Amino acid sequence: MSWRQRFRKLFAPPNEERFSRRSYWVRVRCQRCGEILSARVDLQNDLSFDYGSQEYRVHKVIVGSGENRCFQRIEVQMRFDKQKRLVDIDVHGGEEVKTPIA
Repeated sequence: MSWRQRFRKLFAPPNEERFSRRSYWVRVRCQRCGEILSARVDLQNDLSFDYGSQEYRVHKVIVGSGENRCFQRIEVQMRFDKQKRLVDIDVHGGEEVKTPIA
């Protein structure tokens, strides 16, 4: 491999398959204006381990775009098991949207 190929590889965007395995997307609908918002949870960097319950936890605060003049804070708390699979999700200020991201 030449030095140019190594240089390109160093600054290339991440592989999408690897990127999708390490992320979890959550979609919520604002209870005030109805805007659907999405947020990405990085399963390698965003999770905090809770030694008491032996689970991972994450807390996200999502704010709308302001398109509808609504800046409602939507708080999302998620729990993951040791294999980083979603166990529970709790949303305040909105509701979870179950449809997949296109």
